[in-house]
Amino acid sequence: MAGKHTITTSHQEASLHYARLFPGSPFFDAWIPQSHFINAEFDDEGNFTTCREDKGIYGVALGTSPVIPKEWDKFSLDSRGIASLPNDFKVVNQWDCYWASTIKAALTQPRKSTDQEIDAFLKLHAPESSVFPGNKEILEWVEILDNKQLVAVAALCRWESGKVIISSVATHADFRGQGFGKALTEKCLIAGEKLGENYLCLGVHHTNESAQRLYKSTGFNLMHNFTYCERK
Repeated sequence: MAGKHTITTSHQEASLHYARLFPGSPFFDAWIPQSHFINAEFDDEGNFTTCREDKGIYGVALGTSPVIPKEWDKFSLDSRGIASLPNDFKVVNQWDCYWASTIKAALTQPRKSTDQEIDAFLKLHAPESSVFPGNKEILEWVEILDNKQLVAVAALCRWESGKVIISSVATHADFRGQGFGKALTEKCLIAGEKLGENYLCLGVHHTNESAQRLYKSTGFNLMHNFTYCERK
């Protein structure tokens, strides 16, 4: 990293420095759990790298010119710093992470769809979903019904950081573009407030422009655009 830099093994110190660089963003506390935290390094020019245990080392590099430690094999790189990518790594994907404040509103009806119905729905309409019924991280499923038919669903998961993440967001292929995705997202924010959360986070593929527009329209704020990289 350019300029004076500091290395810390204190999760609290790293979290505080991240908060100074990115005020209001809960990314560090949501994605870098204290129980898996290894270290963080930052300089006086706005570059910040951190890593956590995740079947080896998983790194996150933020800023326009972060240095990639030689021991990293996989990491998410702030897309602004793509010019810093070493030649021995390849770009695999791009993803964005968002957060939004939860919404205080009246209680909604409990879900009516069974785990089996949700599992079948996801396999048909969103087969690449990150979690399916039975995953131990799932706190609850949030659903939207239309004439008693399941048209949209998402999971609220208590991730290893203790924060709640929205996962496996899916809308029935025949009902997209009709506002069900927005209704689902708003219902997730209400359900999150009932769980005692001040905010929810989520990740989405950078190329999923319709989802990006949806999340922004329901109050979600972009934290970072990442390029996910792996060693060749």
